[in-house]
Amino acid sequence: MPSLSRRQTLFSGSALLATPLIPRRGNAASTHVVVIGAGAAGISTARELIARGLSVTVIEATGRVGGRVWTETETFGVPYDVGAHWLHYREKNPFADYGIENGFDIYRAPSDGVMYVGDREATDAEWRAYEKTETQAYKAISKAGRKGKDVSAASVMPDLGEWGITARMLIGPFELAKDFDHFSCKDWWTAEEGTDFYCREGFGTLFEHSARDVPVSLNTVAKTIRWGGTGVQIEADQGAIEARAVVVTVSMGVLKSGDIAFDPPLPDRKQEAINVLSMGHYNHVALQFKDNFFGTGEDGYYSYKVDKEVDGVPHGFAALVDAAGTGIAYCDLGGDFARQMAKAGADASIDFVISELKKVFGSNVENALVEQAFYDWSFDPFTQGAYASAEPGGAWSRKELRKAEADRLWFAGEALSQDDWSTVAGAHKSGKKTAKKVAKTLAG
Repeated sequence: MPSLSRRQTLFSGSALLATPLIPRRGNAASTHVVVIGAGAAGISTARELIARGLSVTVIEATGRVGGRVWTETETFGVPYDVGAHWLHYREKNPFADYGIENGFDIYRAPSDGVMYVGDREATDAEWRAYEKTETQAYKAISKAGRKGKDVSAASVMPDLGEWGITARMLIGPFELAKDFDHFSCKDWWTAEEGTDFYCREGFGTLFEHSARDVPVSLNTVAKTIRWGGTGVQIEADQGAIEARAVVVTVSMGVLKSGDIAFDPPLPDRKQEAINVLSMGHYNHVALQFKDNFFGTGEDGYYSYKVDKEVDGVPHGFAALVDAAGTGIAYCDLGGDFARQMAKAGADASIDFVISELKKVFGSNVENALVEQAFYDWSFDPFTQGAYASAEPGGAWSRKELRKAEADRLWFAGEALSQDDWSTVAGAHKSGKKTAKKVAKTLAG
C-alpha cells in the first residue's frame, strides 16, 4: 500500500481540478463545447475534444471529479471505494492499462468464494443444487435475449425451486442492481463479458490520477440548458456559458429528476428513453474486521442461502470480503431492497447486514468489527441511483440517447455504452466516442 507521500506525488497535478472557469457576473463565458459532469464520461469527452483543438468548459456539481468512482481513506484509514470498485472486463478496460503504466497495483480478482446455509458452509450437494438453479436462470434470460425479446427476466423464468430466491438475488440485485421484473432480457444480452481486476490503491484514486490533466470547474451546478437557437447557453449557479454544443454526462437518475431543465423541452422520444433507461440501486454496507472469519482468502466472495422474499424482492446481500487485505467487507444490497433500506437510513442498512452475519458467525462478528460505514447512492442528489439498465420494453433507449439533437445537444455516460454499460470503462468509451462525433459535426 502506498505511503502518504506516494499519494501526494500521485495528486501533484490536482490543483488543476479547481480552476475557476465561469464568471459570476457580467457577460456569459464563451467556449466551443460545455461538458456537464466530471465523471468518467465527462473527463474522456473533454480530453478528446481538447486533443482535437476545441475549447472546452467542464462543470461539475460536486466538489470532486469521478462521480460514482470515489475512493476515500478517512473512514477506515485505508483506501475505501465508496462507489465503483471492480475494473470490469480487463481485456477492454483502459483504466487497467493506465494503472499499470502509472505504477498502480492492478491485479486480477480471485475466484475464491463460499456459500453458507444457516450457520455452516454449503455441502457439495447444496453447491451443485445452487449451480444448477443458477444455470437454469441464466439459460432462460439468455434464450430470451438472444431471440431479441424485450421482456423482463421475471416473465421468462421457470420455477427455480428452493434455491430460486438466492439465484434471483445474486443474478439480479447483486450483479445488475435490479430485480428480475425491472430489466430487459434483450438489453441484458448486449452486455460484454470479461475478466475482473482490482486496484489496490482504490479505483477512485486511479481515476482521479488519470483525470488530473483536465481542468474542471467544481461546485458548479447546471440549472438550465437552452438549445433552441444557433448554439447553446448553459445557466449554472456560478454564471452562464455560451457554446456551440453541450455534452451532458450526468446520470439517468439526474436526467429523470428534472433537476436540469431543457429549453425547449427534449423531444418526447428522448424523454421516454430517459424514463425507461432507469437507474438500479446498489449500496455498500462496508464493515472492517480485524479477523477474516468468512472462510475465504483476500478478495473472496461470501454469499448465503436467502430465504426471505417480499413481492419478488429478495431480502439479502452478498459480499466481497477482506478487500485487498484491508479487512473491509463490501456487503452489497441491491435492487428494490437496497432502495428500501437506504430510505430507512444508514443504521437500518448496517443493522440488517450485521444481524444476518451474526446468524451465521455469531459473536465473531462483533468481536472482530473495527469500523463500519454506509453510503446511499439511491438518494444521492447527484446520482439518484447506482447505474442504468433498460426496463422491459426499453432496449431501444440507449441508441436513441446516443443521437444528437439539432447537432448541438449530446448525451454520454455509462448508460449509453453499447456493450459495457454499467461500468466505468463503458462511461469512458461513451464519452470518447461522443467527443469524436461532436468534433466532426462542429468541423462542418
